Parts: sequence; C-alpha cells; structure tokens
Amino acid sequence: MLKTRALVAVVALPVLIVVVWTGGWVFSLVVLAALLIGADEYVRLWRRRAYCPPGWLVLGLIALAWAATWFEEPDWWQPGLSLLMVGSIFFAVWRMESGDTDTILNVALAVFGGVYLGWLGSTLVAVRLLDEGAYLTLFLYGCVVIADSAAYFVGRQWGRHKLSPTVSPKKSWEGYLGGIAGAAIFGTLAGGLPESDVLTAGHGALIGLLIGITGTVGDLGISAIKRQVGAKDSSNLIPGHGGLLDRTDSVLIAAVVGYYYLVWFVL
Repeated sequence: MLKTRALVAVVALPVLIVVVWTGGWVFSLVVLAALLIGADEYVRLWRRRAYCPPGWLVLGLIALAWAATWFEEPDWWQPGLSLLMVGSIFFAVWRMESGDTDTILNVALAVFGGVYLGWLGSTLVAVRLLDEGAYLTLFLYGCVVIADSAAYFVGRQWGRHKLSPTVSPKKSWEGYLGGIAGAAIFGTLAGGLPESDVLTAGHGALIGLLIGITGTVGDLGISAIKRQVGAKDSSNLIPGHGGLLDRTDSVLIAAVVGYYYLVWFVL
C-alpha cells in the first residue's frame, strides 16, 4: 500500500506543479473538476445509508462559489444562493408530497456538502489569483503534504495515544503533534526563500503551524462521514489513496486558513 501511494504521488506531483504554475483557466477548471468529482463522491457516500441529498443542489452551490471567485464577482453570491435555497424549498415540498420522509434531512446534507466543498474549494482559486499566487498555492499544498507525511511517520513510530478513537482510530496525538511540527518547519524554510517578496520565515512558520493544527479537522470531518456510512474511502478513484475527498480534505482547510491569513496579515 505504501509503495502504491508513493508511486501515485511521484506521478501526480509534477502534474500538480505544472497545473498550478500554469494558472489561469487551466488551474481554475482543474479545481472545478476536482470539486465536482468530490461532490459526486459525497452524494454516493450518503446513498450507502439510503440518504439521497439532491446532487443538483450540491453541484449548484459549488458552481456558484467557483464562478463568484474566478470571475471576481462576489455580488453573485447573494442572488445565486437565494435562488438555490428557494429551489431547494420547492424540491423538499415536492419530495415530501411524493412520500420522501427524509427530504429535509437530504436537503440539509446537500447544503452542507455544497457549501463545504464550494466555499472552501473556491479559496484555492482565490489564492492562485493573489500576487505570487503560484508560489503561495504550492506553499500551502507543501504544508499539507509535509504535515500529513510527518503525522504518518511519527504516528507509526511513536503513536500511543489515540487522537480520535471513534472517528479515526489510527490517528494518534503523537502523530498529530509531529504533523504540526513538520508543517511549521516547512513553513519556516519555504517562507524564508528569497524567491518570494510576499512571505517571510515568520509568516511561513505561522501559516504552517495553523495548517498543521487545523488540517486534521478536514481529515476528521470526511472520516466522520465515512464512519457514519460504513465506508473506508470516499471512492477507489486514486490507487492507494482512495477518492478525491480523501486527498483534498486537508487541502480545503489549508486553502481557507492560508488565504485569510495572507489577505489579513501579509498582503
């Protein structure tokens, strides 16, 4: 399993770097495609337990968030969200009249998934649109990769105390702290590179620290869903890694944390 994961990572990493560095429509559409695939995985996960969140609502919320960010039209959010919510009310009433007793729950699940994937995912596009966006995007992704890798190896070697035994029994406090330390160290080194006029070692360390602390939340959030529906992975799309939700859970949190830190304290 470890060899498969490493081989996929070796192949995927150069592709990711090229896409991020290219930017523009290429990067934006790749992000949108990943979010839409993640939405399909999200809906399919809930269907394992006979829940049926309307896919059109999940996809609509993602498309709205992506479009408002990519076209830099934040005014689209309010009317777009209003229309989707009105549509969801009509849908819920129609489904209830058709005998669906879980219609409100299904709509709520769709809203959560659409906002989670759409709002958080669109910040990846927002980061890429910043000055030095390619560097900053790769920096945030690097923090996630180092945090995950450090947590895995530290937890495997020294993990003794369970971090979340119900949601993710394999995660340990030792691994969690190792991931935080790894992300902070990477952030310090990468943030201090002379190639960037935006980041400093201090800002890089703080961003890495925050991503190390919060990134696990995204991982545990998706794990909670999988635990509830009895699934090991969100899909088998990526050999050795599971689905896109399994690979992007921490990235979504990192994008939000990194973006708002950058616009509030750096740029």
